[in-house]
Amino acid sequence: MRTVTCLALLSLFSISTPALSLELGSDNDLATLLNVNNAERLLLVGFPDQSMNRSQNASPSSYRHRGSYRTTSWSKRISDDIAEEYSIQKLAEWPMTEIGVHCIVYLVPNDKSVPEVVENLSHNTNISIVQNMHLYKTQATTNDDPYLKLQSNMRDMQIDEAHNLATGKNITIAMIDTGVDFTHPDLTDQISQHENFSASISSGFENDQHGTAIAGIMVAKQNNKTGIIGIAPDANVIAYKSCWPAKENSMEAICNSFTLSLAINTAIKSGAKILNMSLGGPKDTFLEELLKKAQENGIIIVAADEGVDKKDIRFPASLAGVIGVQSTKPGSEQSGIAAPGIKILTTLPHGTYDFISGSSIATAEVSGVIALLMQLKPDLTYAEAKTFLEKSSFDKGLFTGINANTAVSNLCKSIHCS
Repeated sequence: MRTVTCLALLSLFSISTPALSLELGSDNDLATLLNVNNAERLLLVGFPDQSMNRSQNASPSSYRHRGSYRTTSWSKRISDDIAEEYSIQKLAEWPMTEIGVHCIVYLVPNDKSVPEVVENLSHNTNISIVQNMHLYKTQATTNDDPYLKLQSNMRDMQIDEAHNLATGKNITIAMIDTGVDFTHPDLTDQISQHENFSASISSGFENDQHGTAIAGIMVAKQNNKTGIIGIAPDANVIAYKSCWPAKENSMEAICNSFTLSLAINTAIKSGAKILNMSLGGPKDTFLEELLKKAQENGIIIVAADEGVDKKDIRFPASLAGVIGVQSTKPGSEQSGIAAPGIKILTTLPHGTYDFISGSSIATAEVSGVIALLMQLKPDLTYAEAKTFLEKSSFDKGLFTGINANTAVSNLCKSIHCS
């Protein structure tokens, strides 16, 4: 199999920024990379490297510490040559172990045009991929009407009936999102691991709203005499923070190719068989490579889908083999897989609750339903999951979407479970 080394080029408004080490640099330098104001000037580039040692055991969780990663001398020489040839400054580098990718950050001086640099790099025969760094946004909003009947989504999808057959026991869902309040009464002991890939720009974890809301939808505790019930209350979540709140105490959050790639790479190695990505953005070549690797490893990827009229923010839902999920829209016909996403009660930080809307919520519901299916059939494939979800879809007045009880019951019949 061909291995690939990737490089990222960062063009900032001043070239006086101190350079990072040849491994990953300091928190301040990483904060500069994660600064949304620099996003349009961040580029990713890749070239083949047959000498990369793909068996290295370095963990992306230590990416903020110098010396955790080592590059091959060949790739270092090539990256140095590129820096010299194009007059760009190398800032940092790290390997993307699961797909054999080695990543490097460069600084492009202000007197150079980023599009021209991209164009010139695209003609370099050593380089196979050149792309922009992309931003991704979580897809949920807070609603002001807290008095809607509690957990209407559970009734619409007949979750109570589905729980007679499965509750997600022993199933792990990897969630790439913001942080999570794992001290919330409904989430205590439900988050088995957590890791922050955007710590240098957002060091907090438990105060983040979006991830807390998504986790509650999927795995909020059952029968604890508190709050709500999750779709798969006996499943657990590995929470990877790669998105950070757009502003303090905001439901809206932002991620980029850098943080998402670190989280996906780690999720592939985690052992989780479901990957929830309640977010969307433009197509991204490097993330696509990682997600394809996840698919090869049998991970079912579920992502928020804003629909064909929002094609510029449909990735990764638009990627073949990913289950894209739309929020049900009263009075309109849904295309593809849909689940409740209007004013759904879920968990928020500090033991609170609120009604949240958006395809982010619908995505979490579908990840939870897949956990129910996977409890009954641990080797469940993407194709099987998609089939059972699609065949469970129904039209009930103002609701058109999946029925969890139908999906679980049909799977149970097919495998003759008791």
